[in-house]
Amino acid sequence: MMMCGGAVAVLLSLLALCGGSLATAEESGAVSQSPPFCRSLECPKYQLVKEYQTFEQRAYEATRWVTTQVEQDYFGFGIVTSFRRLFKYISGNNTQGIKIPMTVPVMTVVPLTRPTNVTMSFFVPSALPTPPSPLNPDVYLESYPAQYMYVRSFSGYALRSDFEKNAKALSEELETLGKPFDDSFYASAGYDAPFMLFNRHNEVWFMAK
Repeated sequence: MMMCGGAVAVLLSLLALCGGSLATAEESGAVSQSPPFCRSLECPKYQLVKEYQTFEQRAYEATRWVTTQVEQDYFGFGIVTSFRRLFKYISGNNTQGIKIPMTVPVMTVVPLTRPTNVTMSFFVPSALPTPPSPLNPDVYLESYPAQYMYVRSFSGYALRSDFEKNAKALSEELETLGKPFDDSFYASAGYDAPFMLFNRHNEVWFMAK
């Protein structure tokens, strides 16, 4: 997840108050529709296409997400506001008033041409063929078709700089290997509750062309 300096502690506290809504992590298997690092929470299904030394190519099934803009401010606390919007949606702030199970990952999409136009998303469970519309006008639903993604995984408590560093490393390796990819944006994905101290799992994604 994208976050700045002092916002980290606030966001971790928020996640804890939400009941430890993110899963713990483990290493992924070679091919998986329910990777071990998702634990008991649902996450997007994929198959491993090819494993490289520092990244993977995955074939993801079509997915749906509930999304909001990441608020930008000097201290970076806007990420907390954005997370709360999405959490309220799955807690019943929707047109059907239903509670929706928490999923992983929490994804942020970072346009590299407009780095201030960042969005945050929760994955919509597959059991909701027609998810309810959000009541908050700042929250919206979106769908992605089946697609191939290049994914670099790393561990530890990830800050904004960690995601940026790994995205840069992945893009440079893809360029070196001559792998065509969409370099206009990258996505970061966080899977873990704040109280998990070990085997944490984070990812950065670039869409393959």
